[in-house]
Amino acid sequence: MEFAELNAAQREAVMDLQENILLLAPAGTGKTNTLACRIANILEQKRAEPEEILCLTFTNKACREMKERIIARAGEAGRRVIVKTFHGFCYDVIKTEAKRHSDLFADFTIFDETDCLSLIRELIDDTWPERSVQSLIASLKGARTRYHLETGDDEADYCEALQRLLAEHPEEIRRLAIDDHYQYYRQLFEGWQVWGPHLAAVYDMRLHDVHGLDFTDLIVQADALFRQEEVAVKWARRFLYINIDEVQDTSELEYSILARIFGCSRLLLCGDYFQTIYEWRGSHPEAVLRAYQRDWQPRRIVLTENYRSTQVLLSASYACLQRLFPERVSALYPEGIHAVSKERGLPIILKGALNFVEEADWIYQTIQQLPTADYSRICILTRSNGYNKKLSSHFRRRNWRLPENEQLPFMIIEEIKFYRRQEVKDVLAFLKLILNPHDTASFIRVLNRFGRGIGPGTIRKISQESYREAGIRLTDYLDDDARRTGDPFAVLLEALDAENIVVFDVEATGVDPTRDEIIQIAGLRLGRDGSVKREFKHLLKARRSVGDSVRVHHIEDAVLQNEGEDPADVLRAFCAFAKDAVIVGHNVTYDLSILGSELTRLGLPQLSYRRYYDTLDIFRRFYPNLPNHKLEYLGAYCHVSHRSTHDAMDDICATSEILLYAVEHNIRPHIAERRAFMAKWQDTFAEMAAKVSSFRLAARVMRPAQLLGKVVVDAGIDAYYRQHHEEQRIENLRDLFRQARDMDEPEIRPLDALLRFLNYTALSNTNLDAMTKRQQIPIITVHQAKGSEFDYVFVAGLQEGTFPGLQAEKNDSMDEEARLFYVAITRPKKQLFLSWCQMQGGYYAHMSRFLRVLPREYVQNV
Repeated sequence: MEFAELNAAQREAVMDLQENILLLAPAGTGKTNTLACRIANILEQKRAEPEEILCLTFTNKACREMKERIIARAGEAGRRVIVKTFHGFCYDVIKTEAKRHSDLFADFTIFDETDCLSLIRELIDDTWPERSVQSLIASLKGARTRYHLETGDDEADYCEALQRLLAEHPEEIRRLAIDDHYQYYRQLFEGWQVWGPHLAAVYDMRLHDVHGLDFTDLIVQADALFRQEEVAVKWARRFLYINIDEVQDTSELEYSILARIFGCSRLLLCGDYFQTIYEWRGSHPEAVLRAYQRDWQPRRIVLTENYRSTQVLLSASYACLQRLFPERVSALYPEGIHAVSKERGLPIILKGALNFVEEADWIYQTIQQLPTADYSRICILTRSNGYNKKLSSHFRRRNWRLPENEQLPFMIIEEIKFYRRQEVKDVLAFLKLILNPHDTASFIRVLNRFGRGIGPGTIRKISQESYREAGIRLTDYLDDDARRTGDPFAVLLEALDAENIVVFDVEATGVDPTRDEIIQIAGLRLGRDGSVKREFKHLLKARRSVGDSVRVHHIEDAVLQNEGEDPADVLRAFCAFAKDAVIVGHNVTYDLSILGSELTRLGLPQLSYRRYYDTLDIFRRFYPNLPNHKLEYLGAYCHVSHRSTHDAMDDICATSEILLYAVEHNIRPHIAERRAFMAKWQDTFAEMAAKVSSFRLAARVMRPAQLLGKVVVDAGIDAYYRQHHEEQRIENLRDLFRQARDMDEPEIRPLDALLRFLNYTALSNTNLDAMTKRQQIPIITVHQAKGSEFDYVFVAGLQEGTFPGLQAEKNDSMDEEARLFYVAITRPKKQLFLSWCQMQGGYYAHMSRFLRVLPREYVQNV
């Protein structure tokens, strides 16, 4: 494969497939193309299979761009290369390992920051700033993980983590204890030390009760899994080449997680120290790079040729770097950075405005005069969302004075955060409730806007401790069987008395239900006293190797070939064995999912069963404060006679015993209370329950986009927004429909495709690249522009107190502000416009100190 277009340094990174590499790549130096060429070369040289190459990037946008470049270079094989964000990779690890190595529900869903805020609002007084509390909880979770505090008592662990933080890093808590105006909030700082650990523990319990994980949990749980040697070794063996982009934004905790799977892989870490703008979320590039160089002795390659900027823009931005960080620049880039373009380019325009109105008017008028028809190639950057909103309001007023065909199309962050928009969240809440019948947070959201006659008072009453102790959850009022019988556990008790319960478990070649294959399946049909009436246990031949999963179930490929039976015959026989039974298992949603997927792949009918109950869910309901809810622990707690071993038969014997324990100690004793609680509110939820039930039936056969359309119409979402004359929200729902359609994978089951779509939306912070296809001018913060480039860039609000912000001096974070300025001025390809105000809030302001480091020969004052 030829790489003639690459420069010498890029070619070194592409061709050296033996050494570990530290690739230093300043803005605009062709990093993404270099990494794509390197992966194409690995595949061309047959050094690894596509699935043995892992690429981690910082954003979903960067993921898509990297994947597209790899496919363009490597062809169809490039589609199989694993390209993920760090959080997306952690999700895959947890999904893969949750069934066997944790007590997380296999059907967990990701709660984005908006979902988590809703949960926090239920737990705190409305006088506290909820976003600050959310950040403090995340910080405490991270500290608990860093200090490896896992005693089984969540509140005690959080208390210890907080004490260590206060002793070693009090500024971390002080920085997060702020009010809604970003000012230090002393009462929150002091109050957090009193009630913070308890709140964090309750928040965790509530989140896990509804089968949810937040973004911090993705990191925390991946860390816990990789601290189990067999899990870390398994993943380390999986990859031969690991490439990590934007390494400067990787926190020490994230790096320590990844380092456990570096193993014998060839490593390439790529980044630019001067684009570190996430120290507030724990990124410490010096520590990360020091650890990487110490432990892996990488070859250092520096990209110094810039392909993005004109000579003026590059010379100005590089001169800024040299003046802001002289020693570090000369150490990292001793040969400097050079523009490939021979074009000198247009000067940087600097506007000093009297006040905000003059500044905003100047930006508007200047954009009107730019020689471009594609407004998405223009961007306005600021330091804060608050400044963005002021600009947007002013531009909206300017537009009102003009004919529609002369108005400028602006877009602010509320539009860019597409998946966090109110109407989109409404639809996603219904879709999540379809998949996750325990998702109380989504149910509450749905009720708040579309649940007639159901207010906060009703929800509070049903959330009382007496309901919890009886085993009632809010979501039980959507359960068809619970509504018909008056008790969510009535079908279980009826089936036990009728000897119609089948406890089952499977072992597989892996834990991806859409691709892996069942190699062992076991089932027990129970008598009314819990005795075993019939057994079913078979090995199945597999078309793919068991691989590292042999470390879990100890069933080798040779055994399967010699003793395994035809998968279609065995699964057909199991479906007959379990026909119309009530299915029980521990974390059974995984087993049902892979069984359903394999039946589909084999062209067989689906298992016909009455319903399922999960012993993991049952014990989390009745025993929320146990140290953990793994099958092994619950077996010991209930004194079972069969120990869980990851043999399918041993596991279902243990599951049968803990089921009977819960029936006798918790389920039967509270029948009367549950019936009374269900009867009291059942009619109130009748209309909503009927809708959700119809959606769940449709989800089995409809593709995600079709289901989404049905929900929008049948739930009355479109009618609600039409009634409120909010046509733009209707248009956004059409956008959501198109995205669900375009992202669909027809080869997988509808339910699996729906789960993938929901996880994508949860892991996407913004949809900037999709939104800019509308040819609108984004008004965004510098943080939101990371990784993007535009032809024309305006950086507004460049006065002291705004950029840099007031808190930067107090928090000793001026270096990060300087790097943020550098990121801002390296976004344009053609021309840069800078502006500042002499009057700010009725007071005189000074020009930003960062403007003073711009070489005057490149700047034109207007």
